[in-house]
Amino acid sequence: MRPNSKSLFGAILVFILLDLSVLAINYWITYQLSKDAVAINLSGRQRMLSQRITKSLLLLQSPHPIEIAHATKEEFRYSVRVFDQTLFAFERGGLAVSGDGGVVTLDPVDSVQSRQPIEQALQIWSPMHERMLPYMATQTDIPDAVIMQARHHMIRDNLQVLDLMNRLTSSLEQESLKRANALRIAQTGVFLLALINFFVIFRKFHVLARQSAQASQHYNELAMHDPLTGLFNRRQFTHNLEKEIAAVDRRQGSNVALVMIDLDEFKAINDKHGHEVGDKVLSAVAARLTESARMNDTVARVGGDEFMLICPDLHNKENAEGFCQRLLGSLKRPVPTEAGPVYVGASIGVAFYPDPADSVDDLIRMADKAMYAAKNTGRNRYVFFAPASMGSIT
Repeated sequence: MRPNSKSLFGAILVFILLDLSVLAINYWITYQLSKDAVAINLSGRQRMLSQRITKSLLLLQSPHPIEIAHATKEEFRYSVRVFDQTLFAFERGGLAVSGDGGVVTLDPVDSVQSRQPIEQALQIWSPMHERMLPYMATQTDIPDAVIMQARHHMIRDNLQVLDLMNRLTSSLEQESLKRANALRIAQTGVFLLALINFFVIFRKFHVLARQSAQASQHYNELAMHDPLTGLFNRRQFTHNLEKEIAAVDRRQGSNVALVMIDLDEFKAINDKHGHEVGDKVLSAVAARLTESARMNDTVARVGGDEFMLICPDLHNKENAEGFCQRLLGSLKRPVPTEAGPVYVGASIGVAFYPDPADSVDDLIRMADKAMYAAKNTGRNRYVFFAPASMGSIT
């Protein structure tokens, strides 16, 4: 995996983790708000239970039918038990009866602001708890004397208990709001990080796409060009020659010349000076052929020391001769190298399409024959292919 690909993979992984974090925080907010809502509801219910306890005690003060008195005592017993259990659950954590009669678990209140009203309420409730606990546990009948003591206690302290439970409710609401806000801020921060990371991923995708396009272009160029000289290679040369011949077929009266060049005694240069010097000579030859070629000519290196030019519309022999003389003159100049000036010559063969060649392969074969004719008749010259006989033009 390339470094940029690893970087992109890492950015995507971070984005997934951040996205999961946002989702986790959202679930945590929902869970925390749900727990806070239960605690707030139960703290509000404590106020109601305190009033129910006081009301039941006042009702028990007056004579009532046995059924009503029994129901009142049961309501009193239930209210005391639930109030007591909930108050201690706020302090220590534990089970409490929910509003629908189910069982919920409360976490112990840990903030100073909320613990103060709980601790004060426990101090006030403690005598009531100690007095009523034996009767709550055994379900035995509560003596009238105990009820009178409880009534005196609740009438005296009920308003204070109500105030403390109001303070607890307000405190729990404020803490819940603070927690929710803190979690939402964290969620927003993580979301922003995920958003920034998304743009990073988008940027990296863009960079990778551009690099891929550049690499593709580079590979295409490698597939089309000779790596040493930068000229077209044989494959691209053949493709261009086919296109030029197709263009000639469409335009009546036009032609295309194929110029084949083979360097003279190039092997001796490699043997004497080494391949580095030989490569510099080849690069210099490629540059000179490019400089001497016309704007619409195609220059290619098709072999070790073999070059070809596609020259559209060399309409007459005089134009072709002048062009070949210019090529030979350019190639005769010494090539400066570390080993000193190196001289190289060239044998050039020229053939034309559509006369006399009538196909791509035929044109290449004729140019090749003309080039070998130039080598066999003294080198450093050019020869035009003629069907009957080939004469040398120096």
